[in-house]
Amino acid sequence: MSTAAVRAVLCVDDETHILSSLRRALRAPDLQVHTANSGAEALALLAKTPVDLVISDMRMPEMDGAALLEQVQLAHPDVVRVLLTGQADHRDTIAAINRGSLYRYLQKPWDDAELKQVVRQGLERRELEQERRRLLALTQTQNEQLRENNALLEQRVAERTADLGRAHEELKRTYMTSIQVFSS
Repeated sequence: MSTAAVRAVLCVDDETHILSSLRRALRAPDLQVHTANSGAEALALLAKTPVDLVISDMRMPEMDGAALLEQVQLAHPDVVRVLLTGQADHRDTIAAINRGSLYRYLQKPWDDAELKQVVRQGLERRELEQERRRLLALTQTQNEQLRENNALLEQRVAERTADLGRAHEELKRTYMTSIQVFSS
């Protein structure tokens, strides 16, 4: 990950002590950690603040983590989404992964080193995807320029070929005229 860039991470959980633990675990000079106590608060924050990665708890009142991450995926598809769950129900977790196109999910209680690694890898993946899109757009622009240049070159070749054809015909006429003059 680029060391100069400060990346924004949003942690969403209805329990303030979990948010404090996440903030403490993710404390780093290149990370700005935002927190939200609910899905609605998270969506409001996302509407006004650019965020690179969202970590959401699965079980929250009103809007669960799966629904939140699904809405994040629809409104902000570039944002990396991580689900944090303390539940053992794998069906709900798999459904959440599929609905929200999640990058990863972590079990509570999490290992701080694993959490940091997941966040770093998620942010690196986002940067790589952004770079891939940038390079793809650059390639498409350059391909279009090449097509235009190729068309221009083909036009010039056609014009030059026509000029050469006319010059060749003029030379043939001059040659035939010279032959006729000499034979006379």
